Amino acid sequence: MKHLEHTLNHIEEELKSLGLWEKVQPPLHDLQSQMPFCYDTLRLPQWLQWVFLPRCYQMIQTREGIPEKSDIHSIAEYYFSEAGINARHLLINIRRFDDLITEWNSPEGQKH
Repeated sequence: MKHLEHTLNHIEEELKSLGLWEKVQPPLHDLQSQMPFCYDTLRLPQWLQWVFLPRCYQMIQTREGIPEKSDIHSIAEYYFSEAGINARHLLINIRRFDDLITEWNSPEGQKH
């Protein structure tokens, strides 16, 4: 879990360094969308900041709600490419998160 928390901290730092970190939270109803990544109410950086990161930090604290798999990297790569944002380091950390989730759910990962 330590590696996971470290990766999440890097994602947060990268969002800030790219100027994508917001000071004002979107309306609560926008955060409660049932669509994947809240794509109907939020931009991906908003989802990362206001939904993904808080849920993941909570998951680390409680050790509950760990997803079986994660594939955020593919949507993030598409989003940032389309937006024309050079988010190489952010994408590296998002891929690392996906890989750590896969590792956590492998038989070897469960032994730790």
